[in-house]
Amino acid sequence: MDYYDHIELAISFMEKHLTENIRVEDVSKNAFQSRWHFQRIFRYVTGYSVYTYLKKRRLTEAGNDLILGKEKIIDIALKYHYATPESFLRAFRTEFGINPSDFRKTSEHRNFLKLEIEPLRDKIRIDGSRIKTQIITKNEFVLIGKPRRTTMQKCQNEIDIPKFWGDFFGEGLMNFIPNRIGNSLMGIYTNWDYAENFDVIIGAQVKDDSKVPDGFVIHRMKPTKYMVFTVPGNTNEDILNGWKYIYGTWMPNTGYEREFSDDFDVFDDRFQSETNPESEIYIPIK
Repeated sequence: MDYYDHIELAISFMEKHLTENIRVEDVSKNAFQSRWHFQRIFRYVTGYSVYTYLKKRRLTEAGNDLILGKEKIIDIALKYHYATPESFLRAFRTEFGINPSDFRKTSEHRNFLKLEIEPLRDKIRIDGSRIKTQIITKNEFVLIGKPRRTTMQKCQNEIDIPKFWGDFFGEGLMNFIPNRIGNSLMGIYTNWDYAENFDVIIGAQVKDDSKVPDGFVIHRMKPTKYMVFTVPGNTNEDILNGWKYIYGTWMPNTGYEREFSDDFDVFDDRFQSETNPESEIYIPIK
């Protein structure tokens, strides 16, 4: 069973339980995957978070119920687990651009249909032919960095993370990190929740007994085996395409199982090379 099969299990589970009070955790368990890891794979393969997919499918089915006209709007709202008619109204209007009462009167309706897996399986998403891989094991290490919160919802992280790095350099925050080991900078991605919000910690590896400056955090990484992806280029697009390749193409099509630990990327002197700039992305594996 590959990752596409796991995604198909998740979609089937959601379709059978659209009117039940299921959560992202329930979906991932049914697909036999850790919640955090499964959310990443689902997002990059389908283009939607599990949370968003479930919400859009529920609203589409709610719209179908409205067209049939046999139920009151408040009953439909409760059926699809909206606590109040107002919350259902807001979500419905955001999805369809129209109120539920007016939706019943229109002749054309835009539906979000169940995703089919086979077209996704056959689709080539990102070319990773220039990305090199190797397996290494890292001992425990400690990072001190500046934390920021972002989300994958509406691809907000693609805007926020480059800005976080710009702020980090612009404010000279590297100079506040004591007892640095080497010249590398790291970005660690951690503390994910069901809605795809997560922390980005930008900083550097330090000695174990280093004092944490105000406004910074210390983050300890346990000994772990990693698949290291060497990504060519030094633009935001190059880095983003590296991540998309890993989770959208490489991970679903290989036999590697992800370890429950944090991903991170590393930027050292190679990133500033005028001829062949590159960075590294570390993905924990079992």
